[in-house]
Amino acid sequence: MRRVTLTLAAVMVLTFATALPVASSGLTDVTVSCDDGSSFTATVDADTLEGLGQALEAMALFPAGLNCSLAAVPLILPLGGVASAWPGGGFIVGGGRFQAGCPGMPLLSFWVNFAVSAHTDSVAAGDTRGGTLNFTIPAGQCVGPSHLTSKPTCLTIDAETGTPPEGFYRAYLWSHVTQTSGSFWANAEGSDFGSGWKDTGNPGHQLSPDREADDSTSTCPANGYPDPDSPFNSHPILNGNVTIHPAQ
Repeated sequence: MRRVTLTLAAVMVLTFATALPVASSGLTDVTVSCDDGSSFTATVDADTLEGLGQALEAMALFPAGLNCSLAAVPLILPLGGVASAWPGGGFIVGGGRFQAGCPGMPLLSFWVNFAVSAHTDSVAAGDTRGGTLNFTIPAGQCVGPSHLTSKPTCLTIDAETGTPPEGFYRAYLWSHVTQTSGSFWANAEGSDFGSGWKDTGNPGHQLSPDREADDSTSTCPANGYPDPDSPFNSHPILNGNVTIHPAQ
């Protein structure tokens, strides 16, 4: 089993006679690097840092063809300084699994592993800069082993309800399928689909589970669909974590 690498980089501080006193900001500069060749850097708080670590650990525990590592450096500011606003776009990183209904057998279900890493090209909703969204159905279930690889092309984040776990964040993706194997997604290669995600906080602190929904359409770059709270095509994420970080 591949282990998630959490690298805490050392910081060298050069002190001059005129240097200002410094203090911890409570923020961390992180870089998420994935084996699809994509990476991004962000400034996050302690809860988001913890959530990223849990999401990447779940990618390894419930494999779906994407592995990422996390490098983190505490952000140090001069006393009296103000942390700058998040300079990049919003992002979503998640890993884990959920259950979907067996075709023709409504009382039975099967496990679907997922892995997602996507970030917007700017602070605005819309075009993404690299990233991957994968689904894998493990063997030994009512559906044969199958895999889908897709590349997100659009991401929008809805942060109107407040910070998790008291509130929640939603993210909406539009993705292009680049590869499939197995029978479940046999005809999906070359198509596009939408997915909606809900971040309710980190495991152990959530008031309800994270959620996922997917469909053939999406409102991205607008918010709204697929609705991760829909009673018809959404799934609670029973193992793993989804971390959504809105642009600021």
